[in-house]
Amino acid sequence: MTRFVLLCLLALISTAAAKGKGFGPGEQDYGYADVRDGAHMFWWLFHTTANVTNSSERPLMMWLQGGPGASSCGYGNFEILGPLDLNLEPRESTWVKDFNVLFVDNPVGSGYSYVDRLSSLTTDNKQIARDLVSLMKSFYEKLPQFKTTPFYVYGQSYGGKMAIEFARMLYDEVAQGNIQSNISGVAMGNSWISPVDSTLSWGPLLYEMSLVDEGGLEAINRQANYTKQVFDQGQFAQSTSEWARTQNVVFQKTDGVDFYNVINKVERGFLRSGRTIMEKAFDVQTITKHYSSRADSLDTLMNGPVKEALGIPSNVRWGSQSNSVFNYLNVDFMKPVTSVVESLLNETNINVHVYNGNVDLICSTPGQMVWINKLKSEATTIFQTALRRTIWVNNTMEGYEKHGGKFALFWINVAGHSAPIENTAATRHILKSMTGF
Repeated sequence: MTRFVLLCLLALISTAAAKGKGFGPGEQDYGYADVRDGAHMFWWLFHTTANVTNSSERPLMMWLQGGPGASSCGYGNFEILGPLDLNLEPRESTWVKDFNVLFVDNPVGSGYSYVDRLSSLTTDNKQIARDLVSLMKSFYEKLPQFKTTPFYVYGQSYGGKMAIEFARMLYDEVAQGNIQSNISGVAMGNSWISPVDSTLSWGPLLYEMSLVDEGGLEAINRQANYTKQVFDQGQFAQSTSEWARTQNVVFQKTDGVDFYNVINKVERGFLRSGRTIMEKAFDVQTITKHYSSRADSLDTLMNGPVKEALGIPSNVRWGSQSNSVFNYLNVDFMKPVTSVVESLLNETNINVHVYNGNVDLICSTPGQMVWINKLKSEATTIFQTALRRTIWVNNTMEGYEKHGGKFALFWINVAGHSAPIENTAATRHILKSMTGF
């Protein structure tokens, strides 16, 4: 074999090996788990860059995006907490500095996850949770060193609804000896836990912030109460449609307020963009004057260099929000999971945290307080009489916190729906409170 041929062969081997290293800096693992027949879920792990001998010495954090149908590997990673931002610049506030971060495109059909047939899409929260348990079984088989690592599940928006059900089911599977996992905590950020309570909060919050007048308040409340009426009658699919109509009233009465951060400025003409109300309401991009360019940039990134680096099948096209995933869950969409929160507090040793940005509308803090105050557990009884403390970071008031045993609530100042990127100082405090790091 000539020296030239040998060098060429070594170059080919080196190139092939590099393709398994992921996209961006640091040690990574990723792949698909066949969670059901015809259902393929994609996960992407960034090992921590903390100064440790083995990455498994630091906690494992799972991030679940909302929607339902939004991509954790795209939006959660590049827009919120991954090692690189959308401009592929190092993110100073990345969680990877302190933790191992596992992004999951969930439910199947979101992001890089895909199904062989539409009938394999999920239709309720319990099926989503079962898929996630199946994914973790596959994950631990590939990376067994994390079986004893403290595992925390963080879910934003609808991701919080999925996270709470998944944490409960995973705990039960561990107790039954079906999986080994050190599930230690779950956090719900600006989450869709009790949808009716959130929807009813919109009018009063907008009125108190002078974003609607009395006529606007009356119109929003009328439609929100009708949404509740339809839900109480058990017409769950229709209640999702009425929820969307409530949002339409809000858009009309505010001339297009940003549902994710009500103090954001909004570009004129957004409501005439040709997208449906549901797409506008739960699209993963913040509605700013840079809305279109940022969405296009993420799409180009995920369907170009990232897709190639991760070896995603050519027939899979990444999308920031899957309408099919959303539509298949329309019956389950407005159903609360407050009973699951109660069961975690009453029947497990899992820490349960709630955090909320104070200028979010879609999952507003007043709406969260309604369902939290209804919870019946020893932890929330302690919580009700506990002292609310101020979160001070570098002499700046970043929010407030209140603890009741294994339950805690964090109010985050000057932050909307994506609180972890809008107030990184408060987020670091929350992470330390949950994990000790």
